[in-house]
Amino acid sequence: MEADKLKVAVLHSLKWVVAGKVLTQVFRWVMTFWVIRLLTPEDYGLVAMADVLLSFLMLIVGALFSPAIVQSKHIDNLTLSRLFGGVLLVHSSVFLLQYFSADLVASYYNADAVADILKVNAWCFLILAFNVIPQALLTRQMQFKKISIISALSNITAAVTTLLMALNDYGYWSIVIGEVLSITLKTILVIAVNPVLLFPRFDLSAASEYLKFGGIVVVHGIIFYIFTHVDVFIAGRYLSAAEVGLFALSLQFALMPQKKLLPLLKQIAFPAFSKIQDNTSKLAWYVEKVQRLSFTLTIPIFWGLASVVDLAIPIILGEKWIDAIYPCIIILFMMPLRFSDELFFPALKSQRKVGHLIVNTLIATTALTISLLLLVGYGALGLALAWLVSFPCVYTINVTRNCNALNVSLKAVGVCLIKPIVCGGVMVATIFSMKLVIGNVSICNMFLQIGIGALTYVLTSFLFNRKSLKELIFLFKR
Repeated sequence: MEADKLKVAVLHSLKWVVAGKVLTQVFRWVMTFWVIRLLTPEDYGLVAMADVLLSFLMLIVGALFSPAIVQSKHIDNLTLSRLFGGVLLVHSSVFLLQYFSADLVASYYNADAVADILKVNAWCFLILAFNVIPQALLTRQMQFKKISIISALSNITAAVTTLLMALNDYGYWSIVIGEVLSITLKTILVIAVNPVLLFPRFDLSAASEYLKFGGIVVVHGIIFYIFTHVDVFIAGRYLSAAEVGLFALSLQFALMPQKKLLPLLKQIAFPAFSKIQDNTSKLAWYVEKVQRLSFTLTIPIFWGLASVVDLAIPIILGEKWIDAIYPCIIILFMMPLRFSDELFFPALKSQRKVGHLIVNTLIATTALTISLLLLVGYGALGLALAWLVSFPCVYTINVTRNCNALNVSLKAVGVCLIKPIVCGGVMVATIFSMKLVIGNVSICNMFLQIGIGALTYVLTSFLFNRKSLKELIFLFKR
């Protein structure tokens, strides 16, 4: 009975996640692509370099308190008040740290504009301090309808503001101010929807258990952050802002589907897995199903986009971004593995196996750093090749460790990968065969290739991967 209730809650939450994304992402993508056409590779390079520190600190404050609140079976107002006191102390400290280290970071990159960006972005931490607890409680209660609506309103407002500023020649400030506005509006709306009246208490002794779990999550978050940002950190030192911008754009374009979908799926999966954390057999069953559906869904998305990105980038973003095509293709072909790897995180965290995640991420970070240092001299293309060389090896090691830790069949996960790869390979071959016949760059040609590719994948999946295809269709019909 509890399992049925959980299934209904997960499906209901997923509906609101998908609905919120469908309503906002088409609009946001149009706005984003329009902004990219207006800005330069240098603009994106400066924002990407500043984002290395900002994202690092955001990850720390985001992982310290929220996961502990969501994962906890019982939590009272006194503990929440003490946690709120901790939130205020941590966020204020991080604000001061970023503000006063901005000049030092700028000197590392030899780019004064980076300091200005960081000093403005630093104010986000003070704003977010009032978002943490009401947002975590909404997530804990699986109130994803409210979360989706809030996210949609704030994201759309920020996207419009960013575009208007870009049209008025504000350059990289368009992105910076848009992000600050998004965080501010999201905080205001979360408080309005879920007002939590707490007076901060600066005694964390009773909340130490929650902070201990959050602290371990932070350690993993720091290492994972290094893993996901070491490329720009190394590139910013050895390459020009324009070259960093080309790679950052390639990465942003390739990660766009993942950045919009994966965080929300993990947001749903973590509280869902936490509710069945004591039922290891059911948790393993869900993990296998999630991986099966992940490959069935992500291979056509990422490989399909890789097959048409040679048309999409010049048409959507403009000729000045042509050099981003090959790095983007390389990253896109690797993305289904990265998506699959991160989908193990919620299940492992629900079992408090954060130490296991730390080891996984250390393996990945070491392999990627070595590859980057060897290939950074080849510019944006070399950075993309570093990912392609290192990550498949890392994935093989980590998925084996994950399956052992969760009592999941490694063979079952391997089978999940084979059929979508076959169907995706047929799709890619079909699209590239079309390019030999119709090679001109045009919108009609791009949509024709997308349509034929999608049809090819669905038909081959119907023949070779029918079970997973039916599961996906059933999931979105519920």
